[in-house]
Amino acid sequence: MGQELSPRALVVELCKQFYAQGWVSGTGGGISIRQDGKVYLAPSGVQKERIAEADLYELDIDENVLCKPANSSLTPSACQPLFFNAFRLRDAGAVIHSHAL
Repeated sequence: MGQELSPRALVVELCKQFYAQGWVSGTGGGISIRQDGKVYLAPSGVQKERIAEADLYELDIDENVLCKPANSSLTPSACQPLFFNAFRLRDAGAVIHSHAL
């Protein structure tokens, strides 16, 4: 079996793959993963194929920011309220919001 990716690495990899498939376009859409009481959230306004692990936000389930990107110009995904509703109401482990055609 292959090595399991960290949640940060997985968000970055999925963003790149979804962009390559045409499932997300540029900055449209978003991805987040919940694991071990933490949520890993892609930033808003960054092209999906260019997101790096250091660009991700890390939050707790109450939406408190635990770790911000080093780049202070980045903001959490505008999809954050949608993601947290899915985590709280549906016990989701990951959420993908796509702007694909």
